[in-house]
Amino acid sequence: MMRDAFLWLRKLGLDLQSVKTALACGLSWVLAEAVMPHSYPYFAPIAAILTLQVTVADSIQKGLYRIVGIVVGIGISLLAGQWLSVNAWTVALVVLAGLSVSNAMRFNAQIGAQIGVSALLVLAFGNANGYAAYRILETLLGSGVAVAVNLALVPRDTTREALNAASGLGKRIAAVLREYDEAVRGKRRPMQVLEEARGLLLLIQRGNEATALARQSLKFVPLGRMRRERVERVSAVMERLEHLSVQARGIARSLIELDEAGLQVPGLVPALAAAADCVDRFADTVADPSPEAQDKLREATERARSVQLESLGQSMAGADPERLKLIGSVYADLGRMLTEVVRKEGSGSA
Repeated sequence: MMRDAFLWLRKLGLDLQSVKTALACGLSWVLAEAVMPHSYPYFAPIAAILTLQVTVADSIQKGLYRIVGIVVGIGISLLAGQWLSVNAWTVALVVLAGLSVSNAMRFNAQIGAQIGVSALLVLAFGNANGYAAYRILETLLGSGVAVAVNLALVPRDTTREALNAASGLGKRIAAVLREYDEAVRGKRRPMQVLEEARGLLLLIQRGNEATALARQSLKFVPLGRMRRERVERVSAVMERLEHLSVQARGIARSLIELDEAGLQVPGLVPALAAAADCVDRFADTVADPSPEAQDKLREATERARSVQLESLGQSMAGADPERLKLIGSVYADLGRMLTEVVRKEGSGSA
């Protein structure tokens, strides 16, 4: 029932991020009026809107950018206002000065924009009734409220997306290996399977992006140690999956060379299938690192090693030196894949 209600609200456009932003705005206005009566309370909710991001870390960063930009912009405007009257030329001059300072200090582009906006507003309104001080204080208040609300109301955790991306990549590598047997049997052109292997690069990029976002989403989040440890484990798994994809592409290139040399190696089929089973079991351990899943991975790896040795003997029987070199490169990559899937986390790659 609760899930259905959430889905219905999301269809109306009412997601958690919108609720947090609205709540931060309301709280910022109330606190600004209570702490600084007769000021400009609308700057606090504006700061809250611009500060509140998907993750706590991003919210803190945006808040700092805004505060630095406002302080620098106000300083430039107050200094210029001592000698210049307000007109089109002085407005342009003050904004130019603010952006020049931002560029010279190598500030982020968002800080530069905030410097320009603040310099313009303070020049236009002057410092009557402590406008500049209220602008700084209410920005601090709004940014602080935005960060607090983001911390309090379930900061977004994208660990599950990272896990799914890593597990999906492992499954795809296994599927690519299974497709290689069609190339070995002459049912597909080897160049096609190489294109399939190159397609793994996009999945690797998406997996790394999901992992980076998950790590970012857990920064500054209290009681998130276990989730952070899980993200680091996914990050280590992604590195190993990248190695597996490199080896998969190496096998595809070797199959192309075998095809160009007019060589058929049917003994490769069981070895490829056994390696695919190992990568499949490895992908299962990403989301389920239980002892049972690890045992299945070890059993699959032992079986694959036995199959590889038997297939290697069949493939190399009576082969000439050129054929031995090409066949050997395939089995070398298959052996590295088996070593990679059973490698303990934290140890060097094969």
